[in-house]
Amino acid sequence: MQGFSSNLNFVQEYQRLPAFMKVFHRERCKDDMRLPDDFVGIHGQNMPFDCRLVWPNGGRHLVRILKLEDRFFFSTGWRQFVGATGVVHGDHLIFTLVDVGIFTVKRFNRGTLCPPPGDVDGVVEDAMEGSYASDIDTSDDYVPSEIESESMMDDDYVDDSRALTIDGLPTFVFTLTATNINRSLEIPYGFWQRHIPMGAIQAGVYLETERGTWLCELRQNSTSIRVKRGWHRFKNDNNLTEGVRCHFKLVDALAVQFQVLFDRV
Repeated sequence: MQGFSSNLNFVQEYQRLPAFMKVFHRERCKDDMRLPDDFVGIHGQNMPFDCRLVWPNGGRHLVRILKLEDRFFFSTGWRQFVGATGVVHGDHLIFTLVDVGIFTVKRFNRGTLCPPPGDVDGVVEDAMEGSYASDIDTSDDYVPSEIESESMMDDDYVDDSRALTIDGLPTFVFTLTATNINRSLEIPYGFWQRHIPMGAIQAGVYLETERGTWLCELRQNSTSIRVKRGWHRFKNDNNLTEGVRCHFKLVDALAVQFQVLFDRV
């Protein structure tokens, strides 16, 4: 009963979030889509230019908002979102604002008014292809070697046995070594599977400290999830050195945002 009560509270809280519905039109909504004026009037003031649309399977899509006076449009990235999700003429789309610039999007078939099962079952592997994600400034890249060091491939990365709970939020911890500080950050694979939608890998991860927020790209294989770009800048901007113990607290599983705390020697 406790689990049922918890789920019920979650549903009730979700239903209170700001939302709007649009019926997709193959001509009017082909290249962009206008947000309802009533919604913009209430929530547009704090709307960022860059937003994320989260599909039910966890796939996330970067879409830029074009602001023309009091009119807001999903513009750059919208066409790629439509192509990747397979939205067709007459589909009913419900956009729920779950955080700043982050919308969950649910589709309902025009005939059955039910969401197609495939929207949940399939994970969009190329959700970011063709989008403007490459415009994001990233200076470093991670190229994995054929032979990984023992410290990078130990068993801690295939389960989340080292995961903690801090302030009620899932957290993983690791201490920087001479190897990983010069290579990349690895997020425990089991931790991600348990707490974060796998499709979210396509859109990267936000690392937040008292100094600011860094957007990092990710790379996945069958046993690991690593930072592809952004780790070098993050460690330099936060003056990270060997021996620093890092606590990664998951504060948003949809936007994949970690608050990072440091224990310095």
